[in-house]
Amino acid sequence: MGDINVLSVLMRWLHISGAVVAVGGSVFALIALLPAMRGLSDEIRSDLHEAIRKRFAMLFMISVTALLVSGFYNYLLNEIPQHKGDGLYHGLMGAKILLAFVVFFLGSALVGRAAAFEGIRRRRKRWMTVNILLALIIIALAALLRAMPNTT
Repeated sequence: MGDINVLSVLMRWLHISGAVVAVGGSVFALIALLPAMRGLSDEIRSDLHEAIRKRFAMLFMISVTALLVSGFYNYLLNEIPQHKGDGLYHGLMGAKILLAFVVFFLGSALVGRAAAFEGIRRRRKRWMTVNILLALIIIALAALLRAMPNTT
């Protein structure tokens, strides 16, 4: 075993932590929070939703930032050199990155307040489900990419 690159370990930890927070929070909201809020009056549900939205929006944006910074660090400095010339690896990584941007967009639309995305928020359950399914595909791609042998 060679020397451990502490920055690379930190960036991998940051990446996984960001994904756990963003995806885990979404799964909790879809499976536990939204159904539990159904029995509340409209006023209480609206107030509770706004209080949670404010907090989770900040956490979600921090998680997205962590994922972007750590993801590009990991890919550019670690993965590209280890998979030079491996078209399948880079194609799958490109698909993972594109799907991640869709997840970031949908998550931002769901936790944001922009009027342009009110239609997405009105169909919150549908779009949260889609977003979680996309995140699960990204996790599956990450597992596949991690299992692919280095070309160097």
